[in-house]
Amino acid sequence: MKKQIVKEFITVKKVLRLPPDPPPPPPPPKRHVLAVGTCTLDMITIVDLPLTPGQVQRTKEGSWRRGGPAANICTVWRRLGLECEFLGVLSQVRAFESLLSGFQSQGIDISHCPLTNHRPAHRSIIVQRNADDRTILEFANADQELTYQQFVGAVDYQKYSWIHFECRNPVEMQRMILKVIDFNERCPESRIVLSVDLDNMRPATMLMASLVDYVFARKTMMRTYSFMNGREVVWALRDEMRSARAQWEKTQPQKMPYLPPDPPAEDSDEKCRGPPLKTPIVIYNNYMKGASCLMADDTYFKVGSQIPFKIVDVNSVNDTFSASVIYALHKVKMRLRDALEYGTRASALKLTENGFEVLRCMPKDLIGCYYA
Repeated sequence: MKKQIVKEFITVKKVLRLPPDPPPPPPPPKRHVLAVGTCTLDMITIVDLPLTPGQVQRTKEGSWRRGGPAANICTVWRRLGLECEFLGVLSQVRAFESLLSGFQSQGIDISHCPLTNHRPAHRSIIVQRNADDRTILEFANADQELTYQQFVGAVDYQKYSWIHFECRNPVEMQRMILKVIDFNERCPESRIVLSVDLDNMRPATMLMASLVDYVFARKTMMRTYSFMNGREVVWALRDEMRSARAQWEKTQPQKMPYLPPDPPAEDSDEKCRGPPLKTPIVIYNNYMKGASCLMADDTYFKVGSQIPFKIVDVNSVNDTFSASVIYALHKVKMRLRDALEYGTRASALKLTENGFEVLRCMPKDLIGCYYA
């Protein structure tokens, strides 16, 4: 009887010793946005009258600030409360130390930026008061440009959900974009959205822009190419990108084994169509006339302008619009039309003050803009 009781007790003890539950899976890594481009030292001078050769004009208004389209976009993102990272070549000279400390004080990650001892990139900007006119003299050379090898060595694709490119060297940036596209094909669950800023319509630039998801055209493009309105700008960009992409795909080697497709029928519409191409969304902004957008299915729409009651600083208004639209699409998950309206309101608010500090008062959603 005693032996039987002992055996039953041991059996019960063995049943009670169950294996522990497996630990929960680790949370997915937090992903943020990345801006690839340049950082410059901007020396801004505000004048009352346009300058003429040999003229001496004195002014009491001016400032030195961190500039460059990619650096300005990161600044706007941080003002709106979005975690971001900047990737570009930075200088270690003493005149550039304040810009590096400014990145750190604003919480912009620059840990992967390559450093150089060459002279830093800088710009001299002359702005005419009460006029939409400015003159920019920029000092930059190949030492301040990010290369493809530096980009591949610094970028961990699992950390980013959106990468924005400043169009500087289209040949190098095309290789960067193709590298990100390869990652998107391998890991579709961690797809990275791509966007680019354009200021010209050269063939290499159009080919690079045809590979991304969003294309932001700068306001200077209308004046450079003599367009009448934003509708002409977005349609011209769409046509140039399609032709550049079609010419590039003709030069690519065919994959083996290659079987040519069956020829289309005589009465079929496919006979007149070209190869299927990726079509990005083209966006153009002009704070005086509104924002124009051309969708991937050739649907065009326009968002009305938001003209402020006073215009103080017109510098970096295009960067403010691009960063605000990306913030609205990525963080707030707005529809495209609402995101464009949010971007026009943010750029109008930026025009009323110098710098980007005024964007701290910008509401974080479109509904707040109506009640602000």
